[in-house]
Amino acid sequence: MTVVLHVLALNLPLEMRHTHLTRQQGETPDLPDLATWLGVGTLQTDQIELFPVADLAGLSLSAYVMAAFDVDEAALEEAVKRLDVLEGSVLLVPSSAVDAEPSPGAEATLIASLPMAEPDHSADLPPADVAPTRSAEPTPAPNGASFRIPPVGVGLILVFVMVLLIWWLR
Repeated sequence: MTVVLHVLALNLPLEMRHTHLTRQQGETPDLPDLATWLGVGTLQTDQIELFPVADLAGLSLSAYVMAAFDVDEAALEEAVKRLDVLEGSVLLVPSSAVDAEPSPGAEATLIASLPMAEPDHSADLPPADVAPTRSAEPTPAPNGASFRIPPVGVGLILVFVMVLLIWWLR
């Protein structure tokens, strides 16, 4: 099932903001009955965005939709002109947030329904080789020697040399 983003223009003055950011900041506005406005039975408001287009401050609505919802670029190109001329408030509703296809009433106008990009998990990949990341045996030195001094031993040798040097310089 392809998830679709429905972009709706609101036909009444509304300065309310209900976005991913405002939810993250803990804001909980008293939303109108958006499900009725959309003509659907239920609406999951944690997936929608409602805001004045002016909040984008110079960013086009089409650019915002592409960045925030990752819609199909070809479908977005067809809707750019309709999206970028919108004023007032918009309502962005993924189809996963509603239980039926929206049929908006007088409060909203459907501007575009854009398919969202979906991951393609259909590849048939070969199984990965399971190999240890480190060899169980130490790698021999290039000249064949395998003698190693542990770091603690190096420290003790340095301390011993310094003590001898101080004693000899007295």
